[in-house]
Amino acid sequence: MTRRSASTLHRRLVGGLVGLSLLIASLAAVGVWLSDVYIEDAAVRDLMERELAFMVGPHAPDAANRAHDTLRFFAGDEAPAELRRYGPGYYEDLHFDGRSFNLLVRETGPAAHAYLLYDITFVETRENALFGAGLVALVLVGVLSFFASRWLAQRALAPLDQLVGQLGALDPERRGERIALAVDDSELAVIVDALNRYMQELDALVERERAFAAAASHELRTPIAVIQGAAETLALQGEQPALKRIERAVRMARHELDALLTLSRLRDTQVFEELSLERWLRELAEPYIESSPQVRVSWDMPEAVRIAAPAGAIAAIFTNLLRNALRASRGGTVTVRLRADHFAVEDDGPGIAPAALPRVFEPGFSAHDGGTGMGLYIAQTLAQRFGWTLTVENRDGGGVRGTLRFAPRA
Repeated sequence: MTRRSASTLHRRLVGGLVGLSLLIASLAAVGVWLSDVYIEDAAVRDLMERELAFMVGPHAPDAANRAHDTLRFFAGDEAPAELRRYGPGYYEDLHFDGRSFNLLVRETGPAAHAYLLYDITFVETRENALFGAGLVALVLVGVLSFFASRWLAQRALAPLDQLVGQLGALDPERRGERIALAVDDSELAVIVDALNRYMQELDALVERERAFAAAASHELRTPIAVIQGAAETLALQGEQPALKRIERAVRMARHELDALLTLSRLRDTQVFEELSLERWLRELAEPYIESSPQVRVSWDMPEAVRIAAPAGAIAAIFTNLLRNALRASRGGTVTVRLRADHFAVEDDGPGIAPAALPRVFEPGFSAHDGGTGMGLYIAQTLAQRFGWTLTVENRDGGGVRGTLRFAPRA
């Protein structure tokens, strides 16, 4: 987990808590508002029912006392024309003269009706005020829940932040590093213990690999030196083509041994040489061309290219690409192109199946029968080690192109 993902977790937690708070507050506000509206509507209707029953009853007041600011009673033909079109029943939210009324109509005789208007303007004003207060309360809840949620998130995720910080500071080249949790957190402790056990096993594995690399370097360099010395002794007796091939093979073996050993020493200082690539690539290719006389090799090198790089890494990458191209061509042509920022090896073989192309750099994967599946994996690892870019792609019209692009100069 990175710092960015930890911050994302903070935002998710804060957002979830704020959203939950607003949802609860919204449901509570809606419940209060609906309850208030229901209670007031029920109270107004009950009041109007009782008032109209009194107005049409035997103890009804005089007509002069039947009109008030809030209640307005009309009977028979004295009712305004806009009221007489309503039949018996209860009507809400009627608007007359810029005010809101509820209307209750009751039949008092044949073709006779009584009308009671109740001015609810003040009720609607209070409901609107209550609605506005609810919105203000929601805003306050949102603001308060945001700050409270941030505090809770920081407090709850503090052990995780500490763990993320330690993980981000880990250096794969420093052995013996372990993660320590300063707080008592049983859930994270399980993760920390598992990571520490894994790092302990990884340390042991790396030490074994480095010991193996050192032993391999010593054991392989000795016979290579013996072969080189014997070849030099034989060369004193006369110039022989076979001795030249042996010398080239010994030189290439030493370079490739150096390149392979870099895979287990990521931060060791590498020896950079000033290489003339047009000459170096031809030297590397010569023994492979001699062993594949049925394949024609074409060189496209319009200009001299010099680069400071480990010779062994260039050798390992180029010879892997060349061997694959020679194997794929089978009597065709292999073209080596060299430019200032890259070299490419192209063949005119059948190409690589599209489904297999994304896997060409996987260790153990081989697109050809008899291959070990390690050549392109090693080449890709070396390219990444030095900041280069290695690509393998099918060419338009058939064949494969392998390209190594050098890192741009600073």
